[in-house]
Amino acid sequence: MHLGDLCGGGHFGERLRASKFGHLMTREMYAYPSRSPHSRLRREDMTDSFWEDVSWAYVDEEHTTLSNAFLLTHRDAALVNFDLSLRYFASLDPGEFELALERVLAAGEGLTPVQSLADWDGVEGVYVMVFDEYRQFYVGQSGDLRKRIKGHWSKRKSFDRVLFGSPYKSILAVDELRALDTSRIYALATATPFDVERRTEAAADRRFCLNRMMGGEPDAAATIAMAVSPRNRAHIGPATILARDAYESAVEHIVQVIARPRPAGEEGLASELAALDMTVFVVARDDDSEFMWSRRDAIRRAVRRGDLSIEDYELFLSAMGETVVWPLPRTSAN
Repeated sequence: MHLGDLCGGGHFGERLRASKFGHLMTREMYAYPSRSPHSRLRREDMTDSFWEDVSWAYVDEEHTTLSNAFLLTHRDAALVNFDLSLRYFASLDPGEFELALERVLAAGEGLTPVQSLADWDGVEGVYVMVFDEYRQFYVGQSGDLRKRIKGHWSKRKSFDRVLFGSPYKSILAVDELRALDTSRIYALATATPFDVERRTEAAADRRFCLNRMMGGEPDAAATIAMAVSPRNRAHIGPATILARDAYESAVEHIVQVIARPRPAGEEGLASELAALDMTVFVVARDDDSEFMWSRRDAIRRAVRRGDLSIEDYELFLSAMGETVVWPLPRTSAN
């Protein structure tokens, strides 16, 4: 087993401080909500229509604080992705994972096992973090390997960036994994870390790699391309095909259920929504491209449009077995 250095000097020689997020990734603390967006939108860079379209996600007119509707719907989608990702990881073959890792290490030409991160303090180079339980690895580079790896353990992915595209295909955020999820580390000191990172990451079998972006020195064109078409992977096997008319009927049914007059906060609506078939389907667009969809997506969309209240959505999530988590302080704004 590969458990790192858990005796004497701690984990890879590092003493782990207490954290409310713990030292192992858990579903309960995954995608812990925050009202602070990763970056502030510049009004002057946005069209009026785009600015209006995303207004639901913010409390204020300046778009600096995320709304209750965003917190609830985004975390729900992130947890869907979490569940699918873990199911996907469990389906991967350990032997194939080990071979994939060996190919990556060979491409690194000199990556060696890390026993103590203190040996890599202030060292510029490339690293590979291995998460054996999940049959995944991550390739990175830094001017200070020790600081960078400890940063993965102590920081969290910005809440609004936990998902990278569709919840059905988004690659799990490496910064949501915790210190004790890291079972092995390999590192290489080099004065050309971007070149080595690019070569090493390019050798990765995408099934086993958590890198959302290609390795190497950041390139503006590549960054834009990835934003338009995020690197992802399907976490579901062959999905059931849903005809376009059946999809439209399913969406309309949800609209009608939500629009039916009821006393505010009545649990009957939440129970009725939670009882719907939440199967993930593949639906064809008019241009013959396809997208994955479930009725849970339509319910989230109703919250974003303001058709389903936050109170009713909380009841729905509870009926689905979810625990609603709010950052403090909670605002009453939707």
